[in-house]
Order: sequence, then C-alpha cells, then structure tokens
Amino acid sequence: MSAKVAVLGAGGMGIKHTIRLKELGAEVTCVCSRTTEGIRKYKESVNDSSIQEFIDFDEMLDKGDFDALYICLPPFAHTGQFEKAAAAGKHIFIEKPIALNTEIGRRMVEAAKRYHIITRVGFHMRQSGPVKKLKELIDSGKAGKPVLFHGHYSCNSLHTSWWRNEELCGGQIFEQAIHIYDMCRYLLGEPEYAAGIMNNICHSHISDYTVEDVSASFAEFTNGAVASITANNCEIPGVWIGKFKAVYENVTADFSDFDQAVFVYNKDGQVYTETVSSVDEDPLKDEDKEFLECIKAKRDTFCNIEEGYRSLNYVETVVRSAKIGGMKEII
Repeated sequence: MSAKVAVLGAGGMGIKHTIRLKELGAEVTCVCSRTTEGIRKYKESVNDSSIQEFIDFDEMLDKGDFDALYICLPPFAHTGQFEKAAAAGKHIFIEKPIALNTEIGRRMVEAAKRYHIITRVGFHMRQSGPVKKLKELIDSGKAGKPVLFHGHYSCNSLHTSWWRNEELCGGQIFEQAIHIYDMCRYLLGEPEYAAGIMNNICHSHISDYTVEDVSASFAEFTNGAVASITANNCEIPGVWIGKFKAVYENVTADFSDFDQAVFVYNKDGQVYTETVSSVDEDPLKDEDKEFLECIKAKRDTFCNIEEGYRSLNYVETVVRSAKIGGMKEII
C-alpha cells in the first residue's frame, strides 16, 4: 500500500500515526515541527533518520515530496495549513478537533470541496468492532428507532499548559469529550438543538487553568431521540474513561469503553445478551489503513472533514449555551 506522507506535528499523535503508516507500507517522507528538538525526538521514536525535516510548513509544502498530509496539531496551531495543503492537491488526515471554532472549520470544508481532496478526521472510536456492529444494526434497520444516548468522559490530570488554557484548546468538551459527542452523532443522527452547563470546581485555585473541569449537556435530535453527555477532569487520577450507552427500539448497547460493549436485544418478546469486544485490535492503524485505501481508490472516507465539522459544531453549540446560562441553542 504505497503512498508518500508528510506529518505536521512531531508530538505523540504524529509519532503514533507514523509508526502505523510505516507498518502499512506508506513512505513517510517529511516531518514538520516548530523545534529541532521535537523533530529529533520524533525521529528517534519512529526509528527513521531518513525523513526530511522542516521547521516551516510553507517550505515543506513547497519542497517536500508527498501525496498526503497528516495534521497532528493542537487546536490553537491551526493557522491555514489545511487550506494551503488542499490548494496544493494534498489529501489530508487531521486529528480532532479540526479547529478552535466552526468559522475555521467551515473554511476547511470549503477547501476540501473546492480542490476535491480526500479527507479523514481522527475519531478513532468509530473504528472499534462493537461500534461497527452497532452501526450495521442501525443502518440495516434491525436496531429499530433510536431512543437515547448517554455518554461520559472523565480523567484527572493537569495536562500540558496549552490544554489548561481555554483560548488555546477550547476546553475539555472541545479537546477530549468531543470523542463522545462525535460518537453520539454517529450513532444517533443529527442534533437539532443542545444546551450545556460547565464549571471549574477542582482547579479554580490554579492561575493558568481556565478550562472547565465539569460539564453536562443534553440535546434533541431531528429524529426525536435525546442525548445527555457529561465530562469532568476531577475523577480518578491517571485514569481516562470514555463510556456510553445507546438505546434503540430493539437493542441497547452498553459500552464500558469504545472497544468493549454488551448488547441486549429485545424483539418479539425475546431478550438475549451478547458481549462484543475488539480490545486486541488497533483503531488508529485501522483508520490509517482506511485513509490510504481511500486515496488509492479515489473515494472519500466515511469520517471526512465535513463529519469533523459537524461534531465541532455540536460541541461549540454546547459551550456557547453553557456561557449564556444553559439556554437551548439551535445547532
């Protein structure tokens, strides 16, 4: 599976994708980071000294030899690189969230359409076996009508300095819980309106901690289903939790994690249970594989930039509502 790939962002996600891309047979030709030290650590981690290095993105776009670009940047660092790469005809994989706001996200969607590039957003939860099984039941009609989604995201960590700054990361809903919000959209449909509340309870004494550390939201969907999603950064130190339950007319799927779920079927008076797990699979590698296959087949991915924009719009609406006292906001 041959493709020439450039990586923008030499941090953890850039390293993880590079390792998997190389395993899949892609040629990672270039890396761009704002520091030479970051590039040095990246090259050591991926065990490849031949990758051409750049400090300036425009220079990499001009001189680098690649067909596809992986954008693995924190939210605040998106400053038009997507649009420039699209104009140059590069296919783009971008990590979530795609931007700090929907205005920037909309420009990305427009650029992808204008230049006919293939895109993929890094919502890896969509790749798990249990999620794929539930999606098949939904699409085939076997799950029945969608009813309810409840999701919860939690951790307890100070994270990096940029993550603690709302102006740089957007907050926990934007930067972390968006995985659960995307899963909600993917499984339930499109939300019509949402409302949210959020506060900083456990970190208000930390001067540079300006993001929320607890939040809750509810939403109604165009098909009549409803959802509630909670998140916090005060729960169990060193433990990241992302769990959710999706209820349908004929089946309830309870996910203890995105790759482990118990399905309870209820149809024609019969109730039976099935446990589905894909803990031994690699969802990051799976999404990288799909992106490469779509480039080769010249077709877009099932989680393209427009999907990333729609989930960004969902979380932005929740945050906007929370900042005006929890009033319902149309999405």
